[in-house]
Amino acid sequence: MTLIEYVALSITSLIFLIGLATSLLPIIPGNLIVWSGVVTHKLCMGNDSVAWKIIIITGVITLIGQLADFVLGVWGARKFGASWKGAVGALLGAFIGFFLPPPLFWLIAGPVIGAIIGELFAGRTFKAGSQAGIGTVVGGIVAFALKFGLSVCVVTIFFLAL
Repeated sequence: MTLIEYVALSITSLIFLIGLATSLLPIIPGNLIVWSGVVTHKLCMGNDSVAWKIIIITGVITLIGQLADFVLGVWGARKFGASWKGAVGALLGAFIGFFLPPPLFWLIAGPVIGAIIGELFAGRTFKAGSQAGIGTVVGGIVAFALKFGLSVCVVTIFFLAL
């Protein structure tokens, strides 16, 4: 391998590590970061990288993971009895929590608090809101596992195709 190939692969691997680490967090597009590593390698190395078909396949896998991140939190809330207002509250809580310090705490607490507030706005009890919040956490855990698994698939596909 040439120096440029080592550098491109090192940068790509660093992007993969950052993406894998952030794919465990809600809302943050860790799997998109992983995919950007695949694209970065292709742009740096041209024909010496993976085929465009691999870029498209891994892009679709990435899109599925990102959509699942948003949908599964709402699914979990609904599965535990949340109204549509509770589900929307969970989604808004996750989005707002992304911008509040410390971010890791609010990325987990935001959807729960949002679901509870949404249920209270729907005229339901605090207990119903708490159940919706628990459902949001369950959905979030499923989303974390799926996002991380899909990110690992993207990295694996990249290295196998390379």
